[in-house]
Amino acid sequence: MHLSNSEFLDQLAALFAQRKEAGSVFLTQKRLTYDAETSTSSVNAKQAGQDAEMSDAVASSSSPANPTDAQEWPLLIRATDGKSKKDTKVKLSTTVQSDDVESFLAAYSNVLKSTFSAGLRPKRRKGDLAKQRAAKLAKRQAAKAKAKGGDAAGSTTKATSTPSATAAASSAAAGTGFVPRLPKVVGPRRGNGVQKRRRLIKRREKAVERAKASRTRVAAE
Repeated sequence: MHLSNSEFLDQLAALFAQRKEAGSVFLTQKRLTYDAETSTSSVNAKQAGQDAEMSDAVASSSSPANPTDAQEWPLLIRATDGKSKKDTKVKLSTTVQSDDVESFLAAYSNVLKSTFSAGLRPKRRKGDLAKQRAAKLAKRQAAKAKAKGGDAAGSTTKATSTPSATAAASSAAAGTGFVPRLPKVVGPRRGNGVQKRRRLIKRREKAVERAKASRTRVAAE
């Protein structure tokens, strides 16, 4: 659908708003180097059997343009939503004359900026990032200090236990329900570290023998 410049900008903004949640908008722009009306009339003249006279403007537009030429061309801008179905596909286009290019591009860029800035996340500043990191660090340090305070309170409670409780615990440990603290056996069964594993096994066996001997002594008493 070919529109005027103002209508194209309005329809483009509406298309961006429609495709904001999901979808894409494809934009293309190129130099318009031919006159559709003149070329159509020339084709009709050929089909009617008449000699089509080519004017100077058509001749210059049909020939390849030299980049060094001072001729100014209109600007063709198109927008589409990229749908595959032709009956639901939205196609917008407009032609901008050379005299109106600057004013149109200013309004065109404003539409694009407003659309892109609304869809992008706000950029984080270095100051905000530093504040967030400092807040996280302070929170971690407070949690560590709280945990250390709880451990210190627990150790103080253990240290201030009554002598009677200590004696009861030692007597219970000396009874039949006593479980000796055995060294943990770690290390590979083969290769590097096997000697360390063997030493730990020997220490464990000695601890078991001492526990058995102490149990026998307590039972005899």
